[in-house]
Amino acid sequence: MPITIHEIKEHYDHYGLHDMSAMPTAEYRKALSDGALFWIDHHDFVRSTLSEEILATNREQLDAMIEHLQEYRDKMPTPPDWMSEK
Repeated sequence: MPITIHEIKEHYDHYGLHDMSAMPTAEYRKALSDGALFWIDHHDFVRSTLSEEILATNREQLDAMIEHLQEYRDKMPTPPDWMSEK
């Protein structure tokens, strides 16, 4: 069953994910550690928190996902000073 807009809003409310473009890196790290975006289940699979979709089932898949995300990183802007931890 598709995820509804209401479910997405509830998820964002629960984790405080209203405007990630204005979220300081420290808050983003907290959201990650709280499992707001993904988590590891009892089979040690990485899952989406919102959809519960399995994203990776082993280290090689996780490494491939990280490599893929690294390609996105190279295209993204650096954060403004007020958001940055650096």
